[in-house]
Amino acid sequence: MNAAVQIRPVTQTDFDAWLRLRTAHWPDGAADHGPEIAAFFAGMASEPQAVFLAECNGRAIAVMELSIRKDLPMLPNVDVGYVEGFYIEPEFRGRGITRRLLRFAQDWSRKQHCAAFASDRDGRIILDPRYCPK
Repeated sequence: MNAAVQIRPVTQTDFDAWLRLRTAHWPDGAADHGPEIAAFFAGMASEPQAVFLAECNGRAIAVMELSIRKDLPMLPNVDVGYVEGFYIEPEFRGRGITRRLLRFAQDWSRKQHCAAFASDRDGRIILDPRYCPK
């Protein structure tokens, strides 16, 4: 099933798909999503700095928003690739797509010369010490 899933950066033609997935993830902020997505494509947003979509048969099924942070308490002033937001449609969960998106995000972070990769999940920071480049 995973062979049909493609992961790629968002493009302006993905506006509606990104808006749909972002709204499913953060319904309380729905009024802000459109302007924030427009600002991203206009190069006016400070974050996210990168956004990736997972598609299955041409349908956007997941979105991951990334930034580079320097404000993590355990790594002050260190560039850390950071998952700001992630949503996968319920019917596609449990198929390994999350793991693939996280690896894609880690690769992006390495290319940005980040020293670590982290995510905020349930109020805790998760760092993978194996990520740090040699």
